[in-house]
Amino acid sequence: MNSPKKLNYETRPLKFVERKMLLSSFSRICYYFKENYQYIGLGGISFTDFKLFHKELHIDEMHSIEGGSFSLSKLEVNNPYSFITIHTGHTSEVLHNIDLTKKTIAWLDYDGTLEDYMFTDISILFSKLPIGSLYLITCNKELKDPETSNIYEIDTFNDKFPNQIPYNTVKKDLATDRSHLVIGKMIKTAIDKTIKERNRIGENIKFEQLFNIVYQENRGANMFTYGGIILDKEQELNTLNIEHLEIISNTDDPFTINLPNLTFKEMDLLNCSLREEEKLEILIQDNVFTRIDIEKYNKVYRYLPVFMDIRI
Repeated sequence: MNSPKKLNYETRPLKFVERKMLLSSFSRICYYFKENYQYIGLGGISFTDFKLFHKELHIDEMHSIEGGSFSLSKLEVNNPYSFITIHTGHTSEVLHNIDLTKKTIAWLDYDGTLEDYMFTDISILFSKLPIGSLYLITCNKELKDPETSNIYEIDTFNDKFPNQIPYNTVKKDLATDRSHLVIGKMIKTAIDKTIKERNRIGENIKFEQLFNIVYQENRGANMFTYGGIILDKEQELNTLNIEHLEIISNTDDPFTINLPNLTFKEMDLLNCSLREEEKLEILIQDNVFTRIDIEKYNKVYRYLPVFMDIRI
């Protein structure tokens, strides 16, 4: 994972919001199951998710997989906690060395576009992960041929992902504004295939989609996060008490993280006017805000980062 050489993951506002929104659902689920979880992620050199999930979810068993060019010495220097085990190597190799029979939150936050090995990772994880485990994948959702930099032709895409493309997919479905639909269906199909194999040998489990998220950082990549939870077949999703959270989506309609461009003073003003429609209408009429600004803010204000320059 080499993107930390270009981006500081701790100061990307949309990524920050996504992380905090996911945390709100993870905490409910961990509380429901009342068991210790392990976390598997791609920590890079910032370990941002690891620090957050340890502090907020009290997870003490963590595995960071690093397949980039960072040296083990550099990774160990940046490792914030002694209990994070750093594994160097490809995810599809390293996952075999982790005990996947433990209740797990696995967030494979790839920095590249969709690749075939990601489906291998799915097969490895879902062949063992127990009930209550969460799985998420994040990748760049552009489906472009690296040789031409254009959207894949259907035949070329099918050659790259044989027998994995949804029925009736056409080229326009691979365009960036629709590609998450194709990627999501491909991932869900791969998960269900492995779940079905486990049920065939005596288990009684299912996978429930919880996350279907798209966002684009300013001048950055178009990203897609898909994920969900393994449950007993008889368990209803509403028992987890998460369905009202903004980020939860078990349909094809994605949750789009889209931040308004507001000053601190404007955000304070909106905070004082939340759910006060008359006040908000006056602010719109005075051209302080647009209705779109307010709608964007209402969806994410609980999770917005505050970055400040301080002297230490």
